[in-house]
Amino acid sequence: MASQGAPKTRLVPKSSLNRALNALGDRWSLLVVQEAFLGATRFEEFHERLGGARSTLSSRLQALERNGILEKRPFKDDAARMAYHLTKRGLDLFDSMILMWGWGVRWGVAGRRAPTVFIHQTCGKPMLPEVLCGDCGEPMTLHSCSFVPGPGQGMEKLPTQRMHRRRQPTDASPTLEVVDLLGDRWTGLVVSVQYFGIHRFDEMQNMLGIASNILTDRLRTLEQSGIFERRLYEITPPRYEYRLTKKGLDLYPHALTMLAWAETWLKDKAGPPVRIRHKCGAALNSRVSCSCCKQPLTMADVLLKPGKGHTIT
Repeated sequence: MASQGAPKTRLVPKSSLNRALNALGDRWSLLVVQEAFLGATRFEEFHERLGGARSTLSSRLQALERNGILEKRPFKDDAARMAYHLTKRGLDLFDSMILMWGWGVRWGVAGRRAPTVFIHQTCGKPMLPEVLCGDCGEPMTLHSCSFVPGPGQGMEKLPTQRMHRRRQPTDASPTLEVVDLLGDRWTGLVVSVQYFGIHRFDEMQNMLGIASNILTDRLRTLEQSGIFERRLYEITPPRYEYRLTKKGLDLYPHALTMLAWAETWLKDKAGPPVRIRHKCGAALNSRVSCSCCKQPLTMADVLLKPGKGHTIT
């Protein structure tokens, strides 16, 4: 058991993605944001859709309000009662949210309440969102992007209350959704170091300052869920490195939109920790687009159709 004087933060490499995830919170908070995009505004609506302890929901709503993602406004018909609405900062998470849903559809791990069909009303066709370069119009992938250290590089403190020792629940064949990746910070960090060419156990451990048992747990989960694959690089003794699978590589565009969101709304005074360029030479200028007509997507022109047991208002 940790002592009362134990540190409540951990130093990790600075990352705009980390700042975004710190503002969004844990898995519960991400599910609250999802329901806000799907029309929930009242406390009872959130509770009916998500279940769980009312105190848990209350604390997540308050945290999202503190971080400027939700705000309380009086009901139109009853000024004495308050409703929760996405702020401009919150609404700007639409790109990340629709990519999260799209990733789940592509890989068969859509959440029970997540929308599973997307109609782009501009072209009238069912589609999946994709991330294109705003300059050349080509897809933005891990292999089509490069990075250099930015003026804000360094180390930052990460709250330890979200750094769970083990993922729960644990089973032989976990179904990992994007909210599981983002809501468990160790899992998200282990995935993110792949983007910077860190593939071996000791390299990950040194970069993240992560305990070996926690790293082993996250690597096992990511491998079992098909996001990582293990490759032997030394026979005696056997040593392995971990690489993103096609399913894992498909997470990178979502990470780009989260990074762009953080650099718009949660700017570091020192500047971005990294600068990303597309292969065409343009600085990061991503746009989430329709896979059919290639035009940019907005919340107003996408019709969402619900998943099982879900009604979108």
